[in-house]
Amino acid sequence: MNNPNFFIDYETILDRIDAIDPPTYARTRNYLSGAVSYLSPFLTHGIISTRLVRDRVLTRYSDNQSEKFFQELGWREYFQRVWQAKGDEIFTDLRSPQEPITSTELPVAIANGTTGINVIDEAITYLQATGYMHNHARMWTASLTCNIAQTHWREPARWMHYHLLDGDLASNTLCWQWNAGSFSSKKYFANQENLNKFSETEQRGTILDVGYDQIADVPCPTDFDERAPLPLENHFPPSTAEPLRAGSALLYSIWNLDPTWRSDFTGRRVLWIEPSQLSDWPLSPQRWDFIQHWAAQISGLELFVGEAADLFPSGLDDLDLITREYPRCAHWPGSVDPRDWMFPETEGYFQSFFAYWKRAQKNAKNPAAL
Repeated sequence: MNNPNFFIDYETILDRIDAIDPPTYARTRNYLSGAVSYLSPFLTHGIISTRLVRDRVLTRYSDNQSEKFFQELGWREYFQRVWQAKGDEIFTDLRSPQEPITSTELPVAIANGTTGINVIDEAITYLQATGYMHNHARMWTASLTCNIAQTHWREPARWMHYHLLDGDLASNTLCWQWNAGSFSSKKYFANQENLNKFSETEQRGTILDVGYDQIADVPCPTDFDERAPLPLENHFPPSTAEPLRAGSALLYSIWNLDPTWRSDFTGRRVLWIEPSQLSDWPLSPQRWDFIQHWAAQISGLELFVGEAADLFPSGLDDLDLITREYPRCAHWPGSVDPRDWMFPETEGYFQSFFAYWKRAQKNAKNPAAL
């Protein structure tokens, strides 16, 4: 497995974008050794945008050559549009109840990476050490957890989101629901043959070593009976900013750490970490280190940890505030800049990604059609 470095600088991200080979990506992306981009943590935290990535790729490759890669960027935007349209409903079974459910707590064997399925155990161990897990391994882990171990998706999704440096609330939550069948027409199953093919391994004799005609009937293994609450909590960094009382300020969120945002702005720049908005979906210490690393790349950025009453103790009358759109920041005061969407015209709720993608492609060719 490759060992990507996410504690880099902005120019190195641009170099990483410019090294993307979309045709090779399309052929190999499902393999754990495939030519994936390793851009997802930077997209999740708003350091770069999907539009920036697309535009730089199109300087070297055609739209047809890049279609599969752009579709994967499109999935990210699709999940964000679902969140915009459905709000906090995405944190519940969105389309239909997940069934059957034995427990809402994650099996200890999965949390510890001791399932006996080597490629999944290695992926879990690697996730907790590095904050990264290949997308195919995420699907295998979710399928095992929800559809074999019959665990409701929400707590496992919180666990994975906690560890992932790219843990996007919409993408992570809705992908778990897609795997569990509560945001799709059927559950996702992967057998050992599938795991072996895409991990280029040869393990046999696991609980997944059956045909697809049998896998839905695999009983929950007794090794997964032990379950426990997840010890997930935030360890916030210390504040460096004084409260805002008057004047102009840009309010950054942990989902907008773009060092190029309003580069000519002359007021204060404050990264606002609002504990009440992070209590239900906490982040690992490693992820907080990642956030602080990228906050340090923004010249003059101050950091404030606290609620609105703490940040604005004198009220808002003497403040001119600017934020950037993100669902968890919808209640923030001030004017709001839009995100740099790849498909800014394609808004609203679509029942499927492919309906969304079809509309996005149509709008991209003819925005006036709206």
